[in-house]
Amino acid sequence: MSVESEYRMDKMKGQLVFEFVIAIFILFGIIIYAIDYLSTNMNTYHARFLSNFLESRAIQISEVLLNDPVNGIVSEWPLLDKTKMQDFNHTCYYNYLDVLYNFSMIEDLPYTQLYHMHVQVNSTDGYEYVVCGRTPPENITIWHHIASRATVTRFGFVPADNKIATIEVVVW
Repeated sequence: MSVESEYRMDKMKGQLVFEFVIAIFILFGIIIYAIDYLSTNMNTYHARFLSNFLESRAIQISEVLLNDPVNGIVSEWPLLDKTKMQDFNHTCYYNYLDVLYNFSMIEDLPYTQLYHMHVQVNSTDGYEYVVCGRTPPENITIWHHIASRATVTRFGFVPADNKIATIEVVVW
């Protein structure tokens, strides 16, 4: 090899290293952008998922309470049964965890997750038929983020008292 060809090869080696460094910077830039994009949006997606999940659970609980004459508080929809409401209130007060388990508010797999609920049945004049569960906190903070909760309000009729009642289910 001549001196001139060795000089050209050394010059090309330097250029190949420079192009490689630029390619590495572009690759790392794309990777950092993708990680930043995912970490920013995953929190939003998770919050939406949790909100939708809690809303579906609240709707599920209200449907069972108002449409199931065996497990609910109705004799037939929309007629609320005072005896069933008292039994549900008693069961909820003394066996809250069993009520949560029956409404699928305790998940076992893949890890144990416990959700809380509050069921309240009031007549239009303020009489409380059912007060079940924990009192929902004003702001639920988990790891410095405000967690969501879902509220479903339904209506029924109490023929024994001739009153319209509101059934409120809160899940968090």
